Amino acid sequence: MGAIIAILLLFLIAKSIKSAWIANDHQLNQVFNYGVAFRVMGTLGYMLYAYNFSGGGVDAWVYDNYATRFADYFREFDFSPFYNQEMWRNGELFYTNFVAYPAAFFMIITFDNEFGVYLLYSSACFTGLIFIVKSFKRNFIFLNRKGVFLWVLLFPALWFWTSTIGKDAFMFLGMGVLCLGITNKKLNYVLILLGLAILYAFRPPTAYVAILALGSFFILNLKDSWFMRIVKISLGLILIVVLANYLSDKWGIEEFSNDELTQLQEGTLRNNEYGTGVLEEKSGGISSIPQGVIDVLARPFLWEIKNILTLASAIEINSVLFLLYWKRKSVIYFVKNSLSHRLSTFTLAFIFIYIVTVGLFENNIGLIARHRAIIFPFLFLMAFAYDDNVKRYYMKVMKVRKQYKMTKARSYSISE
Repeated sequence: MGAIIAILLLFLIAKSIKSAWIANDHQLNQVFNYGVAFRVMGTLGYMLYAYNFSGGGVDAWVYDNYATRFADYFREFDFSPFYNQEMWRNGELFYTNFVAYPAAFFMIITFDNEFGVYLLYSSACFTGLIFIVKSFKRNFIFLNRKGVFLWVLLFPALWFWTSTIGKDAFMFLGMGVLCLGITNKKLNYVLILLGLAILYAFRPPTAYVAILALGSFFILNLKDSWFMRIVKISLGLILIVVLANYLSDKWGIEEFSNDELTQLQEGTLRNNEYGTGVLEEKSGGISSIPQGVIDVLARPFLWEIKNILTLASAIEINSVLFLLYWKRKSVIYFVKNSLSHRLSTFTLAFIFIYIVTVGLFENNIGLIARHRAIIFPFLFLMAFAYDDNVKRYYMKVMKVRKQYKMTKARSYSISE
């Protein structure tokens, strides 16, 4: 019964977020429907992986224990888990603890059905991905909609890892809401703040990266006068200092020096030295940034494949790199045009900052494979934002419209 309820809710969510431009295009509509079906198959696939190939433990089972406790309270309309600090995991309301709250409500809705709970998390991710694609469509007139739809909705990393209780599903939902608030003409601050709130609730470091990336298109706007650029850069530096001081206090470090960064790095790297996906130790501090970038954008290498997880990760990242090379014209134009386009500026800034931070503080292939998934939709955007075929079609349509207007104007002048 719970599984059926979850599937029906997925279909209702999908129907409510399907725009007319998707429904009226046969190819897009077909890919959209495949995306819905992949959510169901992905959930079944993840459960198969969890019980047979994970080595006996997945994060979802840890969250499940907390969610079960919270659900017992929520059934009695007792919401003390939200404000009783003694019930928070690791003493924090947000981050790891917050993951169990949606799971608790989903347990109530699906009558504690594991498949149903996982599928509803996957539905949250699917919603976020559709929002992301909608923001792409709004901002880029030469976007290859079918291409970006195929890769965003059907790429394995974006439906497999999110088909379970975890932070990843809501990361995409938060990012989707945030991106909907970004357009070149006008910013929707309500959506941007809501998106940041979702990101912060489930993974605060990602919210910090998003804030810095948002500041980039505020500061690096080529349309501003030199005076406004100086003012904005000054305000941006103040924001960075305030954020740095906050993070220093939160992480217990005195200053953002290379030595302190190395010490923080060593502590975080020790936390992910488990399983068969452990990478070699980094050299330490700022000097390890190049190695970290390679870890995120290229690892595992083909000769590092040890099991089904590393095989899937290797195929995944090499497929993305091949796509970017294949569509390099679009990528180059995207970069060249980025400073005059808000979503482009945000995209490049977010990708850069995120890759650097993940590379600095993670040395486990499994963690990197999951955490880098958030940048994949933006990499797909870069590959399809300026498609040559779409450009030619657009220019053809504009030429026909121009000729029609000229003919109509001539006919009107003759009749006069």
